[in-house]
Amino acid sequence: MKSSKPTIAEILDRFTQEVLYGEVVGSTSDCGVIRLGVDAEAKISVEAGGLRFAPLDTPGWGRQGIAYGPFTWQAGLAFGVFMLNGHNNSQSFPRGSGPASNMLLGAHFSSKQLLENLAVGWFDHPASERPLETGQAFVMQGHPTANGRLCVAKVQGLHHLLLDMPNVPIYFLIVLRAKGVAFYAGSLEGNRHLPALPRLRPLAIDPYDLGAKQVYAGIYQSILGENGHRVDTRVYGVRVATVPGWQGHGTALVVDPQPQLGRKATLGGVWQLDGPGMLLRPDEPGGLFHVRLTAPASLIWRYRDPEHYLALELTLREARLSLQLGGKQHVLVAERHNFNTQEPHWVQVLDNGHALNITLDGSPLFGERPLLESRLGQETGVGLRGQAADLEVHPREIKLPPTLELGQPWQIKGQQTVFAPYLNQAAEDLLITWEPTMGSGTLMPAEGGLTIEAAGLERTIYTIPWDHPQLADLESEILPPEQHKKRQSQCRAGVCFWQDAQHHLVVTLWLDKTEHAVVSMLRFAGYEDPHSKVWTHVPGKLYLGVPVKLRVVCDGMQFQVYLDDEPVLYRALHDIYPGADRLEIQRVGLALSGYAEDTGSIFRTWIARK
Repeated sequence: MKSSKPTIAEILDRFTQEVLYGEVVGSTSDCGVIRLGVDAEAKISVEAGGLRFAPLDTPGWGRQGIAYGPFTWQAGLAFGVFMLNGHNNSQSFPRGSGPASNMLLGAHFSSKQLLENLAVGWFDHPASERPLETGQAFVMQGHPTANGRLCVAKVQGLHHLLLDMPNVPIYFLIVLRAKGVAFYAGSLEGNRHLPALPRLRPLAIDPYDLGAKQVYAGIYQSILGENGHRVDTRVYGVRVATVPGWQGHGTALVVDPQPQLGRKATLGGVWQLDGPGMLLRPDEPGGLFHVRLTAPASLIWRYRDPEHYLALELTLREARLSLQLGGKQHVLVAERHNFNTQEPHWVQVLDNGHALNITLDGSPLFGERPLLESRLGQETGVGLRGQAADLEVHPREIKLPPTLELGQPWQIKGQQTVFAPYLNQAAEDLLITWEPTMGSGTLMPAEGGLTIEAAGLERTIYTIPWDHPQLADLESEILPPEQHKKRQSQCRAGVCFWQDAQHHLVVTLWLDKTEHAVVSMLRFAGYEDPHSKVWTHVPGKLYLGVPVKLRVVCDGMQFQVYLDDEPVLYRALHDIYPGADRLEIQRVGLALSGYAEDTGSIFRTWIARK
């Protein structure tokens, strides 16, 4: 009989010592434990205080990743990772998927499309070739139109969670339980899906065991890049430790394997009959509901009284979400299903008080996009009707235990306004204030602001002097052109952080009939790789003819991009070009990217802060 390997109790790896490409697997971590994993192409390194995964030339699982372990499976053992995925929408393309597809330099083509690009969690092997089948992990999945989808790999398959994940740092936390795994995540202030660290959002429960007595904490990458554009993944810290308070029911508000009227739940109180079914009243609103229903049955939440609540009903012929409000039932959405009365189904609801993400056996119910519903958002009652089992309710947010903290994301903003011209009345002296810095385009007055009339595909930049070289916070309300009936309308307008012609950062909107994105372009030492543009798809936030507020903060080493106050893109300059020095910001201003023509975007406001 094969003996088990000696196990490890905990890990803390902050990647403080640089390691060359190809030498990370087998190197010693900060805490003295050997880093395991696989690096088939010698693309993993440690540099500038973080682990770096460079894009694989041949994509696929089992070729790139690091792992720690083995660990003995025990309740309360938590694996935390603070990281920035290279691109959440990384994916390969089916070979021959379009007439111009094979012309995309650097794009990956395969007979079978590879959508899942990242897996972070617990696995039964330190270099798994099938991490989605042999692990319980967060998974990032590419998407045809959105900026990727966050999923979890469970014992019974892939479970969809959140669509449109901006390219910003995320803290992933995966906690082992006596049976199964719990998943949590946190990010930046203003993130539409996740709370700001050190707060985390409970996101999923896997009630089943992996079946391994010993497991490995791993981070695996299968592919990086989209449409030929690539950028490295960075991991800032890894922590594995036992949280004693999570060895029982963890963060749950309600737990009951066999709910029964009049009986005390395992956690959460005594089930009482009230209106539509049997009810419990936790102390705070639930954010994650996980239950097994056999039709006909219902999950009830946001319950105030018999006339005010939400209900997800599985009938024999459909799934239906209804709102009971003031004694009237409003069917919000319904979807046809033929449910067998003998077959239970796993239902999960994510509820942040404003939006609902509902899945049935791991697949989105009522469409991929969240259902916006804020009514009764602060009510706490939870109920069941019909045959139900294995109910768990977790809060909308929890606090990350101090023992698992791995630092805070960079999110600085300017506090003092330096320059805020009134662009709506573009007097001659205001136009003179902006100096032509690059390109032959002309800054002109336009209705409601200023516009740059550019010559062809040339980058055009107009700037003002800047006396604060280590921080600039630029904000502009930009009105993309209206949709034109006879020619394509395009927006390529944005802002610029300028050191000189050889060193500058441009961040612009990228809007036309096929693309809705925010794109950053860095020129360093005179070099600008067109395939190192870093972007985030924002299909629900950019429209032709609709003004939008673009805000970019840069300290010369890193930058954060906001669209209507939501963080959508973060990068350090050395993430794009390894070894890049600080950008000394000497001038700031307005810009057209030079990648495709801008057909008449208008800068309506412009604010510079330090």
